[in-house]
Amino acid sequence: MGVHVNLDIDPRGIDEAEWAAVYEETLVLLEAWQPRLLGWGWRRIDGVRVPMYMRSLRHDVDDPEQAHWSVIGDRDSLQTAESQSLYRHLGRYAAHMGQCADNDIVVTAAMAGEDGTGGPARVFGNKTQGCPYHFAVLAAAMLVEERFPRHAMVWGDIDRGQAEEARRLAAPILGRELPLPVRVDPARLVDRLHARCTADALPGAFERVFLGEVDEKHEAMLRAFPGEGGAREWQRALAAAESPASLGATCLVIAWLNAGRGLRDACRLACLAPEGPRFSPEAFIETLASTWVVVPHPAREPLIAFSKPPGAPHTVPSLLCSFFLDMAAMGRRLRIHIEPAALVADLSAVFGDRGPALAARLYEKSAEVEAQQREFADDVSAIVAEAGHVAGDDTEALAVLRSADAMGPKQRSWVRGMAWSVMTLLSRLRGDPRLPAILDDVTLAKRVLVRMLAQRSLVLTEDAWDVVRAENNAEVIAWWIALVSLRASELHASQVCRAFFENAALRTYAMAVGRDEREMRELGELFARASPREP
Repeated sequence: MGVHVNLDIDPRGIDEAEWAAVYEETLVLLEAWQPRLLGWGWRRIDGVRVPMYMRSLRHDVDDPEQAHWSVIGDRDSLQTAESQSLYRHLGRYAAHMGQCADNDIVVTAAMAGEDGTGGPARVFGNKTQGCPYHFAVLAAAMLVEERFPRHAMVWGDIDRGQAEEARRLAAPILGRELPLPVRVDPARLVDRLHARCTADALPGAFERVFLGEVDEKHEAMLRAFPGEGGAREWQRALAAAESPASLGATCLVIAWLNAGRGLRDACRLACLAPEGPRFSPEAFIETLASTWVVVPHPAREPLIAFSKPPGAPHTVPSLLCSFFLDMAAMGRRLRIHIEPAALVADLSAVFGDRGPALAARLYEKSAEVEAQQREFADDVSAIVAEAGHVAGDDTEALAVLRSADAMGPKQRSWVRGMAWSVMTLLSRLRGDPRLPAILDDVTLAKRVLVRMLAQRSLVLTEDAWDVVRAENNAEVIAWWIALVSLRASELHASQVCRAFFENAALRTYAMAVGRDEREMRELGELFARASPREP
């Protein structure tokens, strides 16, 4: 599972000189971005090739065919995901090019039967995981699409709100506002597709390439095609749903209602129209109950707190949360509420004398939903409140913590535990008659440390490596060697390990813990109680 920003191009429609020019402009944008960005690369230290997060985004600047930039995170949060790169030489992408049946990359992506909705050549599209550099990568992709509107395409796990935020952040640097990617701009997308698609195929083509949450895609299509064309496409999708009780059917009905298309027409198309799925009215009432259409807004509010904020990208945790919530509470996505009198009138207008009984059944099912919401409301509120308290109390944030005094309880527990483990191991290392001569020799110990770091999965910033290279205190270097010797592979332990290199204040605190005999004794007793005893 991942969060992506994709930039695809059709090199056949792009001039090499213009591509080189837009490359330079994206580089200006990224090098001036706030917060400052991290690149990815390698350096030789004491003869060892070491991967690191670089201050510079530029690579191979003297080689016309290999010159490129790479971005992997930002310097403020030190949050990183996967490297995104763009090469100055257009020919690099022509070698990996697929087919483009139309002279418009977006039209080709929208064609039914195509594998996916990407373009002929991928420029970048690795995972950003919603880290802060997500917006910088998105802005760079938007800049390329602006320059080559029919031969470059931005897509991925993005929506209009994210694109607007990327545009806002880029504007002071560029001196202008970037146009939104066409795949998040309904009016422009319709115009692009209209010239190549028949009236009947146009709504489906639109929905295939429009970007947003799944219900947003359906809703955008219904708003872009407010007449029979949109209704037919919606009806086709509903007929393809596994059952009236499926999540897909619920999502489609939510989109219909959010688009303001009305309950009566939804009932007719779902239950009575010859081309529709011909759901029974009773089965469709079950679908409506899952939309929460008669559940009052106050009863929905606790779960709305778990929605992705507008303009923010998903993170992996929020994607997982959204997935599981949709399975049990898709109705949180509905924005409208139908009052009792209007509900009875709508159902009666479609189903005649059965309308009141169907409305009663819907209220009965909805009462069960409300009861569940009331049951979980206190728990949900407590979770939200707790999340607010511990939002910053995460081991990933330790690398940029300004002071050890700012640690939360969870962070402090991990730091103290790791400090005890490092000092305990260091004591054992010093007890090995072969090692003190190495540990007490600054030059030799530093060479050992460099080789150990190069062999581990721990990747440091270039700034941290500069600190390591400049360090001449044998005690600190020996402590680092013991730290790396722990082979901390568990996520939190590895994040604490990285923080002990990146954050001098935290390292000083941890080393002080190791020198405090009382602290070490208490931690040792705590570890002894927590460790399973052999029978």
